[in-house]
Amino acid sequence: MNGETTTTIDIEDVARFSALANDWWDPDGSFALLHRITPARMAYICDALGPIRDPNASPARPLEGLSVLDVGCGGGLLAEPLTRLGASVTGVDASEPGIGAAREHAVKAGLQIDYRQVTIENLQRDLGRFDVVIASEVIEHVANVTFFMERLSSLVRPGGMVVLTTLNRSVRSLVLAKILAECVIRIIPPGTHDWSKFLTPEELKSAMQSADIRPLGEAGLVYDIRRDRFELGPNLSLNYAMHGVKLI
Repeated sequence: MNGETTTTIDIEDVARFSALANDWWDPDGSFALLHRITPARMAYICDALGPIRDPNASPARPLEGLSVLDVGCGGGLLAEPLTRLGASVTGVDASEPGIGAAREHAVKAGLQIDYRQVTIENLQRDLGRFDVVIASEVIEHVANVTFFMERLSSLVRPGGMVVLTTLNRSVRSLVLAKILAECVIRIIPPGTHDWSKFLTPEELKSAMQSADIRPLGEAGLVYDIRRDRFELGPNLSLNYAMHGVKLI
């Protein structure tokens, strides 16, 4: 899991996602699965942030007053709903075309989101620390997990929350997320994932703890075939979410 490199960027992955930038907001395109899983991701995030949310915030804007850093934001699939719920969102991504797509869509939607084409290791210090740092479907693409987690930790205030979603390195994920999804039915572009870079929940917890983040909870993001949607559940064998509090 550890590496010697002190960058978070996997150049091949950035190039791959940059080539797909025009697809970000097509619900039937290359990112169709991300569109479909986003309601479950948002449900987990909102629940995880309960302890630091303003109890006086309106039900329509429960994240009012929270500063959120969306790391690896891509085209803004999470940044936009987070903003609609009241959060002040900064979205960062290494892909210039991806950030361009995010900015364009935010303008059309009438949303104010601070998008920046930058890696987290080069993020300006004058931004300060955020109440919340989110890295959703990102950590399985980075070049150095330990360094990435340290940078995430450095960007969240003590007592703030870190929320991650990713894929478990399991037989189930190899069969479903890699072989079936990429190579057989091709609902994900081939080469999107490197199964060897997936993290087990135990590995992710260890990385969080090493970066002064205490894990607080986890849930599986499970596809319910009867309801044709992703829901939260106890099965962590494929997609899962985890969150923790920054200690110091």
